[in-house]
Amino acid sequence: MLENLLQVHEGLIIFLVAVFASLGIRLSTVYHPNLILSLIFKAIAERVYRPKAASSYQLLSGTLGFFLPILTITVLTYAIISFAFYPNWLGGLVLFLCLDISHESRAKRISALIKSKQKVTARAVLQGMVARDVEKLTELGICKAVIDSTALNTLRHFFVVALLYLIAGPYVTLFYKLLLLCDHAWRQIMQPTNRFMANLSRAIWLIEFVPIRLLVVCFSLLLRPKQTWHYIKYYGRHFNQTNSGWALSFFAANLQTQLAGPRFYFGARVEVMRIGAKSQPTADHIQHLLGLLNQMRWLFIATTTLLYVMTNFASLML
Repeated sequence: MLENLLQVHEGLIIFLVAVFASLGIRLSTVYHPNLILSLIFKAIAERVYRPKAASSYQLLSGTLGFFLPILTITVLTYAIISFAFYPNWLGGLVLFLCLDISHESRAKRISALIKSKQKVTARAVLQGMVARDVEKLTELGICKAVIDSTALNTLRHFFVVALLYLIAGPYVTLFYKLLLLCDHAWRQIMQPTNRFMANLSRAIWLIEFVPIRLLVVCFSLLLRPKQTWHYIKYYGRHFNQTNSGWALSFFAANLQTQLAGPRFYFGARVEVMRIGAKSQPTADHIQHLLGLLNQMRWLFIATTTLLYVMTNFASLML
């Protein structure tokens, strides 16, 4: 009886083990695969990127620069899992390695540094989280950058990754995660609006289009729905990157503060729409964000478990 029950709910068990392991086990960044992959993507860009090359070259070299390495890694992973004795559990290992909430611990540290008036140290910690220029950020700028980065990265590297695993399996999840790592690595050496990154940005936008909107819709049903949809209507739909616009609209509505806005990359100002008309963010808003993300996480886990059990029960009854 127990063996049959475990077999029926094997997918749910693997998912929950991977999720709780990612929350309780923090692998050091020194030997985490993310560090190696980020260095590989950065080295590829430094080798093939030509700032003064024609636009067509930028587009082609950028596309090949992210697609070929990511496709190779994904195919190798598929081959390894296909010959494994327990392929489903190896798929769960892929999910565990893709899930990431490390930005939250950094945000918590930055909040404490700001409250103790250590802005220089806070900027140094923030530099490891974002690709924008942070040297001249005021306390307000630091708080806004921390909230923007933590909210978007946790949404993408935890919620979207987990949802893609449930919907499309470990290989699409891995492909998306590699795109995010490549995007972050390339932003360290060029502006995000560079033609070289155009197709990479389009690929990320396309894969996360449905998951982000689905997550925002579901969470907004329980967390300030009226304010969230007001912000999406007036800000999110017109944001530079609409997926990020939807997400930041949700967080701005629930944190009751203004998010996003212009930022600098390599000394050049990039115009980005501000979202919300409430008070400016402070260190207390960072703490509020961490609490909100934790609330969202448990809500997501509980809802996923309930739906999975109900689906399996319905299939057994039929």
